[in-house]
Amino acid sequence: MKKNLLLLSLAALALSGCQKYKDKEVYANVPVYMDYSTFRQSFTFEKDVAIQGAGNIYVYNQYIFLSEEDKGIHIINNSNPAAPVVEGFMNIPGNTQMAVKDNYLYANSFIDLLVIDLSNISQPTLVNRMQDVFEYATPAINDTYPVADIYKDRGVVVSWKIEKTKDVSGFGNKWFVADCEECEQTQMTTKSMSSVPTTLTGSMSKFAIYNNNLYVIDNDDIMSFDIANRTAPNMQSDRPTYVTCETLFEKDGYLYMGTTTGMVIYNVKDMPSEPNEISTIQHTESCDPVVVSGDYAFVTLRSGNDCGSVEDQLQVIDISNKYFPFVKKRFDMTNPYGLGVDNNLLFLCDGEDGLKIYDNSDPKDVGDNLLFTHSGIVAKDIILNNGTAICIAEHGIYQYNYSNPSNMQLISTLEF
Repeated sequence: MKKNLLLLSLAALALSGCQKYKDKEVYANVPVYMDYSTFRQSFTFEKDVAIQGAGNIYVYNQYIFLSEEDKGIHIINNSNPAAPVVEGFMNIPGNTQMAVKDNYLYANSFIDLLVIDLSNISQPTLVNRMQDVFEYATPAINDTYPVADIYKDRGVVVSWKIEKTKDVSGFGNKWFVADCEECEQTQMTTKSMSSVPTTLTGSMSKFAIYNNNLYVIDNDDIMSFDIANRTAPNMQSDRPTYVTCETLFEKDGYLYMGTTTGMVIYNVKDMPSEPNEISTIQHTESCDPVVVSGDYAFVTLRSGNDCGSVEDQLQVIDISNKYFPFVKKRFDMTNPYGLGVDNNLLFLCDGEDGLKIYDNSDPKDVGDNLLFTHSGIVAKDIILNNGTAICIAEHGIYQYNYSNPSNMQLISTLEF
């Protein structure tokens, strides 16, 4: 996940009573810069680019858009789910998020917001680049090593190289300074994407669209853009959330924000330009994807280094009164990531335990009613599209026919 300059600076300030490495050479994450001019001319569309890894997923008509974190977006023709075809790759340095409206794709590229015309899917075209929209951000680091200092005037950091340097401030998500004995245990958490619906997004997304409005999570802010003019987004608001935001899910004019400390509900139906926070439900610090169906929100809490929690749970939250949500039930899981819901079925990506399907006829008992498990994959996120489940796992895209959820059939695997 993203490490941004602001967090790096705050970490250094938090340790201001400790000294930096005193002219000692250490192996560290040393930034590799791309100057701003080159960065802003870097968008290209290429054929025959192999998928190396998977980030966020988005479905638009018969196409799957798969973000490869910090690199760009793969376009996959899924008109035949039994034989998906990779059509090409949009080179977008720093991309992690996307959303589509009427043949226009909105994507982040480190500090910029891009608008890409998809009307000719075989040759997508960059039609607008809004510069300096987002906070300065950097790619994920190798947190085995310290992080060298970053200088914004040199450009954007597009990658890291591990080499010796004296120019070091901190140590990933285990901040310490080698010359300060009492600081070696100091820690600071940082973050190391017909009748058939035509646009579907996974539960790990930080972009959401409601009517002519695009909503974006940028670190601890929520931003609103008017996209009535599809090619020229107009920023309407940018406000702090005062929590660490993880995911954003829109349903019927409400935004459900998953944060590391709870779920926040925003009303955007009454005033789309100004998301209005109407309620919060808190939990212990944890990663927190959210999906919604009817009167219930389904939230996964995940433990691990990036999430700061020891809990692995599925929570069922009653949102019948959106001003007063409450946890209806909790169910223990292994290491849950994304999830999806289709009427009486709940799909849950439970990490190394694979993809699970639960009977959701009665949401308060959903975690006790396991129907099917596909093990042997490390499942991360899921999109449900008219009887086809599209699952992103650690090493591939798996598609299933779930017309018989107790005996779900694998349709295809696109390995990477």
